[in-house]
Amino acid sequence: MQLYPTLMLSNIVKHYLIIRHEQEVFANYRLFSDGNPGLVFHFKDPFLQESDRHSSSVQPHSFLYGQMTHFNDIRSVGKLDMLIVVLQPHALRALLNLSASELNNTVVPLRTVFGQEGDDIENRVLSSANRAEAIKAIEQMLISRVNRFQQADRLIDCAIDLIYHANGMIAVSDITKELPVTERQLERKFKEQIGIGPKKFMDVIKFQHFLKSMQKFPLDVKLSQVIYACGYYDQAHLNNCFKRHVGVTPMQYRNNTHLLAINLMQVL
Repeated sequence: MQLYPTLMLSNIVKHYLIIRHEQEVFANYRLFSDGNPGLVFHFKDPFLQESDRHSSSVQPHSFLYGQMTHFNDIRSVGKLDMLIVVLQPHALRALLNLSASELNNTVVPLRTVFGQEGDDIENRVLSSANRAEAIKAIEQMLISRVNRFQQADRLIDCAIDLIYHANGMIAVSDITKELPVTERQLERKFKEQIGIGPKKFMDVIKFQHFLKSMQKFPLDVKLSQVIYACGYYDQAHLNNCFKRHVGVTPMQYRNNTHLLAINLMQVL
Protein backbone atom coordinates (compact mmCIF):
# COMPACT_ATOMS: atom_id res chain seq x y z
CA MET A 1 0.00 0.00 0.00
CA GLN A 2 1.27 3.47 -0.91
CA LEU A 3 0.50 6.62 1.05
CA TYR A 4 1.55 10.15 0.15
CA PRO A 5 3.24 12.77 2.34
CA THR A 6 1.92 16.09 3.55
CA LEU A 7 2.37 18.85 0.98
CA MET A 8 5.12 20.43 3.05
CA LEU A 9 7.27 17.31 2.54
CA SER A 10 6.40 16.48 -1.08
CA ASN A 11 9.80 17.76 -2.21
CA ILE A 12 11.54 15.38 0.23
CA VAL A 13 9.28 12.30 0.46
CA LYS A 14 8.01 10.57 -2.67
CA HIS A 15 5.64 8.20 -0.86
CA TYR A 16 5.32 5.77 2.04
CA LEU A 17 5.18 2.07 1.29
CA ILE A 18 3.61 -0.39 3.74
CA ILE A 19 4.49 -4.08 3.34
CA ARG A 20 2.80 -6.51 5.67
CA HIS A 21 2.07 -10.26 5.82
CA GLU A 22 0.10 -11.85 8.63
CA GLN A 23 1.80 -15.23 8.20
CA GLU A 24 5.50 -15.91 8.52
CA VAL A 25 7.42 -15.69 5.26
CA PHE A 26 10.69 -17.49 4.62
CA ALA A 27 11.85 -16.42 1.17
CA ASN A 28 14.68 -14.84 -0.78
CA TYR A 29 14.16 -11.41 -2.33
CA ARG A 30 16.09 -9.20 -4.70
CA LEU A 31 16.12 -5.44 -4.28
CA PHE A 32 17.29 -3.12 -7.04
CA SER A 33 17.42 0.60 -7.62
CA ASP A 34 14.40 2.76 -8.38
CA GLY A 35 16.49 5.95 -8.25
CA ASN A 36 15.44 6.85 -4.70
CA PRO A 37 17.08 6.55 -1.28
CA GLY A 38 14.90 5.90 1.75
CA LEU A 39 14.26 5.05 5.39
CA VAL A 40 13.04 1.64 6.58
CA PHE A 41 11.28 0.65 9.79
CA HIS A 42 10.82 -3.05 10.64
CA PHE A 43 7.95 -3.59 13.09
CA LYS A 44 8.46 -7.36 13.16
CA ASP A 45 11.34 -9.51 11.90
CA PRO A 46 14.03 -7.60 9.94
CA PHE A 47 15.41 -9.02 6.71
CA LEU A 48 18.73 -10.81 6.55
CA GLN A 49 21.10 -8.84 4.34
CA GLU A 50 23.31 -11.06 2.19
CA SER A 51 26.90 -9.82 2.33
CA ASP A 52 28.12 -12.55 -0.02
CA ARG A 53 27.26 -16.17 -0.77
CA HIS A 54 28.52 -17.35 2.60
CA SER A 55 27.55 -14.64 5.08
CA SER A 56 24.63 -12.40 6.03
CA SER A 57 23.68 -9.95 8.75
CA VAL A 58 20.39 -8.90 10.29
CA GLN A 59 19.16 -5.51 9.13
CA PRO A 60 18.62 -2.91 11.88
CA HIS A 61 15.03 -2.29 12.99
CA SER A 62 15.36 1.18 11.48
CA PHE A 63 17.87 2.36 8.91
CA LEU A 64 18.63 4.68 6.04
CA TYR A 65 19.73 3.43 2.64
CA GLY A 66 21.40 5.39 -0.15
CA GLN A 67 21.40 5.01 -3.91
CA MET A 68 22.02 1.47 -5.14
CA THR A 69 24.41 0.88 -8.02
CA HIS A 70 23.82 -2.89 -8.05
CA PHE A 71 21.07 -5.25 -6.94
CA ASN A 72 21.07 -6.75 -3.44
CA ASP A 73 19.78 -10.07 -2.12
CA ILE A 74 17.87 -10.14 1.16
CA ARG A 75 15.94 -12.84 2.99
CA SER A 76 12.78 -12.77 5.09
CA VAL A 77 12.90 -15.03 8.14
CA GLY A 78 9.56 -14.44 9.84
CA LYS A 79 6.73 -11.93 9.86
CA LEU A 80 6.92 -9.02 7.40
CA ASP A 81 5.71 -5.68 8.70
CA MET A 82 7.59 -2.75 7.20
CA LEU A 83 7.16 0.96 6.67
CA ILE A 84 9.41 2.34 3.94
CA VAL A 85 9.84 6.07 3.49
CA VAL A 86 10.73 6.39 -0.19
CA LEU A 87 12.61 9.68 -0.44
CA GLN A 88 13.02 11.97 -3.42
CA PRO A 89 16.34 11.46 -5.26
CA HIS A 90 18.00 14.55 -3.76
CA ALA A 91 16.62 14.15 -0.21
CA LEU A 92 19.74 12.83 1.54
CA ARG A 93 21.61 16.04 0.80
CA ALA A 94 18.73 18.08 2.18
CA LEU A 95 18.33 15.97 5.34
CA LEU A 96 21.97 15.28 6.25
CA ASN A 97 23.93 18.14 4.69
CA LEU A 98 26.55 15.78 3.25
CA SER A 99 27.42 14.38 -0.14
CA ALA A 100 24.81 11.76 -1.08
CA SER A 101 27.46 9.60 -2.78
CA GLU A 102 28.92 8.80 0.66
CA LEU A 103 25.82 6.68 1.34
CA ASN A 104 25.70 4.74 -1.93
CA ASN A 105 25.07 1.00 -1.41
CA THR A 106 24.82 1.43 2.36
CA VAL A 107 22.41 0.35 5.09
CA VAL A 108 23.03 2.66 8.05
CA PRO A 109 21.16 2.50 11.40
CA LEU A 110 19.22 5.70 12.05
CA ARG A 111 21.08 6.23 15.31
CA THR A 112 24.33 6.36 13.33
CA VAL A 113 23.19 9.11 10.96
CA PHE A 114 20.79 11.01 13.25
CA GLY A 115 22.33 10.37 16.70
CA GLN A 116 19.91 10.56 19.62
CA GLU A 117 17.28 11.83 17.23
CA GLY A 118 17.56 8.50 15.41
CA ASP A 119 16.96 6.51 18.58
CA ASP A 120 14.02 8.73 19.47
CA ILE A 121 12.29 8.39 16.10
CA GLU A 122 12.83 4.61 16.05
CA ASN A 123 11.19 4.29 19.46
CA ARG A 124 8.29 6.56 18.53
CA VAL A 125 7.62 4.81 15.24
CA LEU A 126 7.95 1.21 16.39
CA SER A 127 5.78 1.84 19.45
CA SER A 128 3.09 3.75 17.54
CA ALA A 129 -0.51 2.55 17.77
CA ASN A 130 -1.00 2.56 13.98
CA ARG A 131 0.74 3.53 10.75
CA ALA A 132 -0.88 6.97 10.62
CA GLU A 133 0.66 7.79 14.00
CA ALA A 134 4.02 6.39 12.83
CA ILE A 135 3.99 8.54 9.68
CA LYS A 136 3.08 11.64 11.70
CA ALA A 137 6.14 11.09 13.91
CA ILE A 138 8.38 10.58 10.87
CA GLU A 139 7.09 13.74 9.21
CA GLN A 140 7.71 15.84 12.31
CA MET A 141 11.33 14.66 12.36
CA LEU A 142 11.85 15.20 8.64
CA ILE A 143 10.36 18.71 8.69
CA SER A 144 12.68 19.61 11.55
CA ARG A 145 15.75 18.42 9.66
CA VAL A 146 14.75 20.04 6.38
CA ASN A 147 14.28 23.37 8.15
CA ARG A 148 17.82 23.06 9.56
CA PHE A 149 19.75 21.80 6.56
CA GLN A 150 17.91 22.16 3.29
CA GLN A 151 19.71 24.19 0.67
CA ALA A 152 17.46 24.23 -2.37
CA ASP A 153 19.18 23.80 -5.72
CA ARG A 154 16.67 24.82 -8.34
CA LEU A 155 18.96 23.63 -11.13
CA ILE A 156 18.98 20.03 -9.86
CA ASP A 157 15.22 20.15 -9.31
CA CYS A 158 14.74 21.26 -12.92
CA ALA A 159 17.14 18.60 -14.24
CA ILE A 160 15.28 15.86 -12.35
CA ASP A 161 11.96 17.17 -13.66
CA LEU A 162 13.28 17.01 -17.23
CA ILE A 163 14.47 13.42 -16.73
CA TYR A 164 11.17 12.25 -15.22
CA HIS A 165 9.16 14.05 -17.90
CA ALA A 166 11.14 12.22 -20.58
CA ASN A 167 10.91 8.91 -18.66
CA GLY A 168 14.70 8.79 -18.66
CA MET A 169 14.88 8.99 -22.46
CA ILE A 170 16.92 12.17 -22.63
CA ALA A 171 20.58 12.99 -23.20
CA VAL A 172 22.82 15.03 -20.92
CA SER A 173 23.34 17.43 -23.83
CA ASP A 174 19.58 18.07 -23.93
CA ILE A 175 19.66 19.11 -20.26
CA THR A 176 22.66 21.42 -20.73
CA LYS A 177 20.79 23.10 -23.59
CA GLU A 178 17.82 23.77 -21.32
CA LEU A 179 19.69 24.77 -18.16
CA PRO A 180 22.67 27.06 -17.43
CA VAL A 181 25.09 24.26 -16.57
CA THR A 182 27.96 22.42 -18.21
CA GLU A 183 28.11 18.63 -18.43
CA ARG A 184 30.97 18.56 -15.93
CA GLN A 185 29.06 20.75 -13.45
CA LEU A 186 25.95 18.60 -13.82
CA GLU A 187 27.96 15.43 -13.14
CA ARG A 188 29.43 16.94 -9.97
CA LYS A 189 26.07 18.24 -8.72
CA PHE A 190 24.30 14.92 -9.34
CA LYS A 191 26.93 12.88 -7.49
CA GLU A 192 26.88 15.32 -4.58
CA GLN A 193 23.11 15.72 -4.28
CA ILE A 194 21.75 12.45 -5.68
CA GLY A 195 24.68 10.07 -5.28
CA ILE A 196 25.09 8.96 -8.89
CA GLY A 197 25.80 10.75 -12.17
CA PRO A 198 23.04 11.97 -14.50
CA LYS A 199 23.55 9.20 -17.09
CA LYS A 200 23.22 6.49 -14.45
CA PHE A 201 20.16 8.20 -13.00
CA MET A 202 18.56 8.43 -16.46
CA ASP A 203 19.24 4.74 -17.02
CA VAL A 204 17.46 3.83 -13.77
CA ILE A 205 14.43 6.04 -14.50
CA LYS A 206 14.16 4.67 -18.04
CA PHE A 207 14.28 1.10 -16.72
CA GLN A 208 11.64 1.85 -14.08
CA HIS A 209 9.43 3.33 -16.78
CA PHE A 210 9.74 0.10 -18.75
CA LEU A 211 8.77 -2.01 -15.71
CA LYS A 212 5.70 0.14 -15.05
CA SER A 213 4.73 0.02 -18.74
CA MET A 214 5.15 -3.74 -18.82
CA GLN A 215 2.83 -4.17 -15.83
CA LYS A 216 0.01 -2.46 -17.72
CA PHE A 217 -0.08 -5.18 -20.37
CA PRO A 218 -1.48 -8.73 -19.92
CA LEU A 219 0.98 -11.63 -20.01
CA ASP A 220 -0.06 -12.66 -23.53
CA VAL A 221 1.11 -9.33 -24.98
CA LYS A 222 4.59 -9.57 -26.53
CA LEU A 223 7.35 -7.56 -24.91
CA SER A 224 8.31 -6.19 -28.32
CA GLN A 225 5.24 -3.96 -28.16
CA VAL A 226 6.72 -2.20 -25.14
CA ILE A 227 10.46 -2.31 -25.87
CA TYR A 228 10.70 0.33 -28.58
CA ALA A 229 8.25 2.71 -26.94
CA CYS A 230 10.47 2.74 -23.84
CA GLY A 231 13.67 3.60 -25.70
CA TYR A 232 15.32 0.19 -26.06
CA TYR A 233 16.77 -0.78 -29.42
CA ASP A 234 15.85 -4.45 -29.41
CA GLN A 235 15.38 -7.51 -27.20
CA ALA A 236 19.14 -7.97 -26.75
CA HIS A 237 19.49 -4.38 -25.51
CA LEU A 238 16.67 -4.96 -23.03
CA ASN A 239 18.14 -8.28 -21.87
CA ASN A 240 21.45 -6.58 -21.09
CA CYS A 241 19.66 -3.93 -19.05
CA PHE A 242 17.75 -6.56 -17.08
CA LYS A 243 20.94 -8.48 -16.39
CA ARG A 244 22.63 -5.32 -15.14
CA HIS A 245 19.74 -3.98 -13.04
CA VAL A 246 18.05 -7.15 -11.75
CA GLY A 247 20.14 -10.19 -12.66
CA VAL A 248 17.16 -12.00 -14.23
CA THR A 249 15.59 -12.07 -17.70
CA PRO A 250 12.61 -9.89 -18.65
CA MET A 251 10.30 -12.92 -18.76
CA GLN A 252 11.46 -14.11 -15.34
CA TYR A 253 10.53 -10.72 -13.94
CA ARG A 254 7.28 -10.51 -15.86
CA ASN A 255 6.14 -13.96 -14.72
CA ASN A 256 7.03 -13.31 -11.09
CA THR A 257 3.88 -13.28 -8.97
CA HIS A 258 5.65 -12.39 -5.72
CA LEU A 259 6.58 -8.72 -6.07
CA LEU A 260 6.59 -6.82 -2.78
CA ALA A 261 7.28 -3.65 -4.76
CA ILE A 262 8.22 -2.88 -8.35
CA ASN A 263 11.91 -3.09 -7.36
CA LEU A 264 11.60 -5.84 -4.72
CA MET A 265 10.94 -9.33 -6.07
CA GLN A 266 11.04 -12.85 -4.69
CA VAL A 267 13.72 -15.07 -6.21
CA LEU A 268 14.26 -18.81 -5.95
